[in-house]
This record gives sequence, C-alpha cells and structure tokens, in this order.
Amino acid sequence: MSQKILKFIVIFLGILIVICFLALVYGLYIKTTKKQSNLETNLIEYNLNLEKGHKITDIDMIDNNRILFTIKSNDKVYALIYDIETSNITKIDTSNE
Repeated sequence: MSQKILKFIVIFLGILIVICFLALVYGLYIKTTKKQSNLETNLIEYNLNLEKGHKITDIDMIDNNRILFTIKSNDKVYALIYDIETSNITKIDTSNE
C-alpha cells in the first residue's frame, strides 16, 4: 500500500479513538451526575403485633400497596399481607405436618 493510504488510515483510526474516549467520558459524567429527584421515598410505619418468639424471615413486595411478611415461630410458618393504604393485615396460615 502506498504511504498516503497508510497515513490516512492511521489518522482516521486516531480520530475514532479520540471520539470514542470522549463519548466514554461523557457517558460516565452523565451517569454520575444524574439527578435523583424522581426517586420517591415513603416513610411507612407499621405494627404487625407479633408475639414473643415470632421472627420475620422474609419480606416481599406484592405490588405498590401490599407487603408480604413471612413469619416463623418455633416450627410454624405463616404469612401476613400488610396493605399500606388501608393498614389492614391479612393472615395466611400454613400447616407444617
């Protein structure tokens, strides 16, 4: 190949490297300075009225308004569904026989 073509390829690849590096730096800048104002923080206080010896083993979100608590006491496992909006508690018993 001629020397002009090689120079053109080297310069072209150098420009592409610089553009990619600038895009990478810009992407990191956008990711780290992104505003977190769209995140919603809700402080929810709830009382499950657990008896002594009962322990919460798992917490899962069913949907935006309901939370599932899995509770264990001795050898018995049961679940409570807590409704955030109405503060209702629904108990689900399971038998371990």
